[in-house]
Amino acid sequence: MGVLVVDNASTDGTEERLVECGVGRRLPIDYLRVQRNGGGAEGFHYGVARGRERDVDWLWLMDDDCEPAEDSLERLLSCPRASDPEACALTPLVKTPEDQVLPLNRGWLRPRWFRSPIVGLAPSDYTRTELALDFTSLVGPLVRTSAARALPPPRRDFFIWFDDLEYFSRLTRLGSLWLVPASVMYHKDPRQLVGLGFRSLWAEFATGYPFAQLWKRLYGLRNLIYCGRRDGYLTAGRAASFAFVSAVRGLLFESHRVRTLRLTILYAGQGWRGVFRNVPPARWGEVAHERRPAAWVQRESLGYHEPVDEPVRRLPVTAEASAP
Repeated sequence: MGVLVVDNASTDGTEERLVECGVGRRLPIDYLRVQRNGGGAEGFHYGVARGRERDVDWLWLMDDDCEPAEDSLERLLSCPRASDPEACALTPLVKTPEDQVLPLNRGWLRPRWFRSPIVGLAPSDYTRTELALDFTSLVGPLVRTSAARALPPPRRDFFIWFDDLEYFSRLTRLGSLWLVPASVMYHKDPRQLVGLGFRSLWAEFATGYPFAQLWKRLYGLRNLIYCGRRDGYLTAGRAASFAFVSAVRGLLFESHRVRTLRLTILYAGQGWRGVFRNVPPARWGEVAHERRPAAWVQRESLGYHEPVDEPVRRLPVTAEASAP
């Protein structure tokens, strides 16, 4: 047992804080630094790739903004599906720090017009002992290591959003994915849907993204369209209707409206063609002033031909911890 921390080129003293906090006194901490910030998808790509090399039965995956309940892992490992070799992954219920369930972090995929194909949990699902799912976010799933070894890790060129959808669509071809509602993971993302009613959905839809953060929505649109086409729940017509709604959202609620419309069309088309061009977030704002945004995105996007991870290092235990 141990912890592998993947650091996406942070500049906030993450490594030093890990050494100073003393966690290594209780559990071995391995540190994997990535040479650039290639998004959460690249972090999970290298985390799973290195984790599956270890002599462990399970990989517990989580982002930096989530925190498990004290008994979360215990409840996952003690559920009946943990001993079922056909179960390739177990996943806890996701809640806000205020204890509200986040229904879109787990669910099913259904063909729909003008709407996301993601169908989230209903309140009746929260009380089930276990529930078979189509997908789970990477907020706390427990993946059987033998299944993780049998297929490539999450795709790093997704950058952010729906890399989990793509990964678990492949993983569930090997076995089943189960929600264990008795196990809880808290997610500290400030922008999350806690309800699936019209009012909640409209409020989220009408909250635009500042242009400097628009890359998140565009990468998500592209990634979801790619997954839907590949796995058959988005036809060309459904994908176009979904992209149309995204374009309307940009025109109504976001800045640089014409530029946002052009970029929405660009990224929707990339998703349909399976093209992944990611501009680093720190540079995204520059596209607002480019005369040819498509050419600029192509020119400035990250490359994925070479690995960007450094060797894994065991973090030292502090001097205080090593004293008798």
